[in-house]
Amino acid sequence: MKPISLAGWSLNRRFRRVENPLQLADFPRVAREEFGIMAIELNEPFFPSTEEAYLKELVRIAEGEGVKMLNIAIDRQGNLSAPDPTERRRAVENHRRWFEVAATLGCNAIRANTGGHGEPVTEDLLQRCSESFAALAEAGEQAGIYILIENHGGISAYPDNILRILREVDNPWLGTLPDFGNFPPEVDRYAALEKIAPYARAVHAKMFEFDERGEETTIDIGRCVRILQEAGYTGHFGIEFEGPGGDHEGVLKAKALLERYL
Repeated sequence: MKPISLAGWSLNRRFRRVENPLQLADFPRVAREEFGIMAIELNEPFFPSTEEAYLKELVRIAEGEGVKMLNIAIDRQGNLSAPDPTERRRAVENHRRWFEVAATLGCNAIRANTGGHGEPVTEDLLQRCSESFAALAEAGEQAGIYILIENHGGISAYPDNILRILREVDNPWLGTLPDFGNFPPEVDRYAALEKIAPYARAVHAKMFEFDERGEETTIDIGRCVRILQEAGYTGHFGIEFEGPGGDHEGVLKAKALLERYL
């Protein structure tokens, strides 16, 4: 089977709809039944609970579907680069709690945002961010769970900033989650991917729209896949569909395109 997974954000409109929202406990079944995908990435905003009983029930459901839970993308647990030390420590502690959640679910990683949105990237900002990720890498090492940086805006919009943090922290439990999209227009997407791909522990295969040949219209998916493979990446390619059309058709087209290049 191809190493393809489904990022929960692909179905964010279902999770967030007011009437009859998709429940996280139903996500493993939907991934398998609707898309034939047997591995998923979870999103922190879609967890109704992190109580042990709920997490164990989620494990039971996923195992019953034969679906592997790979990692958790964290979004609402505070600014890891905040100027205020107290706010920053609180954000680290909030993220730290998710290592236990990930371990209970059998995930191998969590993704945290770097922060720094709207701030000029200064030495002080990079140092604050590096200190937070150093603390999280130490906690991840103790839990056996990787902490990942995605190119996801703020400091992480630029690959050299990510590399700087990796060098500063110097802990193998800190890695990257390269996203095929997300880079600002002035950044060479493929050169940037080449820089962060060697540290990848997960991947977001971002896609928006497709032409009549089934190719993504703005991203050379084949080239992105090759960059990761040539860097030695052997993990899952997580579909993250964010197009304007329906997510059912979008995910299926994204899956077919990945299968073509994998």
